[in-house]
Amino acid sequence: MNNTKQTIDNHNKRILQSTNDNDLTSDTINNNKTCNCRQPNNCPLNGNCLQSSVIYQATVTRKDNNTTETYIGLTENEFKTRYRNHTNSFRHQRHKNSTELSKHIWALKDNNTDYSISWRILSTNSTYDSSSKRCNLCLKEKYLIIFRPELSSLNKRNELVSSCRHRNKALLRNS
Repeated sequence: MNNTKQTIDNHNKRILQSTNDNDLTSDTINNNKTCNCRQPNNCPLNGNCLQSSVIYQATVTRKDNNTTETYIGLTENEFKTRYRNHTNSFRHQRHKNSTELSKHIWALKDNNTDYSISWRILSTNSTYDSSSKRCNLCLKEKYLIIFRPELSSLNKRNELVSSCRHRNKALLRNS
């Protein structure tokens, strides 16, 4: 016959095992899913909006003279979350100055110019690694802005001197 400690341990083990199995199943389902848009035909990345740790490019095309401007950005989270933040800054004037892309969109809106925006993923990289003290995501974005200026006509040079915003998560005081 089991003593009380063994009974409690067995119960806890059974509960934890069933919880881990459920988490594993939901993680597997979420990892296999690449898009959760309500209207898959309107997905900004053609069914790949749930990618994370990406460098993306937005291309803004004016409808009146077909000129294009491009913007490079990055996100550690899912692209869809960042996309929603961008569209929020296009809708609400209080977020008008949040990015260079939103400044450009608001300039077009102020001039009553029709435009369209297309999105694409340029690269997928890892974020800050405390052992190497490098953030490949931030480094790749800066590289593309410097060495491929045709991909980033809206980006400003002051973005290049900013420090990695992913580094703080790896500090011990934030653990």
